[in-house]
Amino acid sequence: MKKLLLTGFALVSMLTQAQSWVDQATKFPVNFGVDELDIVDANTVWTFAYDGSGGGTYPKIVSRTTNGGATWTATNVTGPGSNALISDISAVDANTAWIVTAGNGQAGTNPNRIWKTADGGTTWTQQTSVGYSSASFGNQIYFWDANNGWTNGDPLGGFFEMYKTSNGGATWTLVPGRPGQEGDFGYVGLKEVVGDNIWFGTDLGRILHSTDRGSTWTASYSPVLDFGGVTTAGSSGSFAFKDGSNGLLIAVDGAGSPATTTAGLYSSNDAGATWDPVTPTGPWYFGDITYVPGTANTYVSTGINGGTTANPKPEWLGSSYSTDGGLTWTAIDSGEQRGKVQFLNPTTGWAGQFSDGPAGTSGILKFVGDLALGVSDNAMKSGLQIYPNPASDVVTIKAKNEIQAVTVIDLSGKRVKSFTDAKQVNVSSLAKGTYILQVFYVNGSVEQTKLIKK
Repeated sequence: MKKLLLTGFALVSMLTQAQSWVDQATKFPVNFGVDELDIVDANTVWTFAYDGSGGGTYPKIVSRTTNGGATWTATNVTGPGSNALISDISAVDANTAWIVTAGNGQAGTNPNRIWKTADGGTTWTQQTSVGYSSASFGNQIYFWDANNGWTNGDPLGGFFEMYKTSNGGATWTLVPGRPGQEGDFGYVGLKEVVGDNIWFGTDLGRILHSTDRGSTWTASYSPVLDFGGVTTAGSSGSFAFKDGSNGLLIAVDGAGSPATTTAGLYSSNDAGATWDPVTPTGPWYFGDITYVPGTANTYVSTGINGGTTANPKPEWLGSSYSTDGGLTWTAIDSGEQRGKVQFLNPTTGWAGQFSDGPAGTSGILKFVGDLALGVSDNAMKSGLQIYPNPASDVVTIKAKNEIQAVTVIDLSGKRVKSFTDAKQVNVSSLAKGTYILQVFYVNGSVEQTKLIKK
């Protein structure tokens, strides 16, 4: 059979428009939405519900898949009282996860707790050694592995209330270097973790950042007035980082009315200490934003706010991606509600929507496509070509732009090869599989395409 060799450019041209979402069923009650998402691997994802019906309830329901979303199982979290809400979730495998809870304003005993499951969410055990009290408000939790974790709550005594564990939550230690408050507080679930870096935002627009898993912190002000809109109504913000330095931020103001709503996009190359405005082209959305691991500079934005009945804004609904750090955006879809979003790699990601009930077929969306193949119009003008592809040993790389270096990364985001002699690269030592070829140009731009090693 004659072999058909496709260049990298041809692959991009054929598949750039192939990105989409497919419905999956969270099994949540009707109109309950996806709050935080935690993707463990391509098969295992955890999330918990919020009440999107307008009923004002605080559900304690977790849903989990262990087969890539083909089926989801929703379970009630037993243990927390009726006065508690789920603030955040972190999981390390299909069986083991933690949640942090806080008060919802109802009367009752201390709602600020950490709960752990070791059986996939069937039962939850309170972790009694953490220092949260009835005066606390637990906001975030994160585990790097089965032993090492961090949690954060609103300030007490002038400092944010932070604890760390090194034994899976059996014991927790107050962080001596926790940051001081400036009259501000944090928000439930609002955090970003990349490697050992943690970021979270406050109601005064501050971003607090740690490079050492929460042991020490720095703080800076962002373009966001209030990350959650409690202190400054109509204001909100979200951010995503691709590494310890580079990220994007969305600042929303005036969201009390569609007529006054404005949104701005900003970029940082110093871990969020400073932000520069971005003037994007193409459709982008201000609901949520995430970086796509395993890519050079790809982000996905989503929109869930469609305005009001009197002033509908269907153009605010949809999803899109940018391969050049937010400068240019390409639509995935439009006119449909797309909520919280997270990706594991260029081919695996989920976005929230609203459930049509426990017996329904919707509630969450799984990504279908390959964002390693998506390029902006500017990138396509570079005429990047790689051949042969699939390859067994030497790959030739051509582009209109002058090439400075080439990196090969696997779909987990791990760098496996780097080359400075970029006209030809030898990939013979790579295992069979799919990789992402990142091409760095002398002009500072970066482009990526898929490489198949046979």
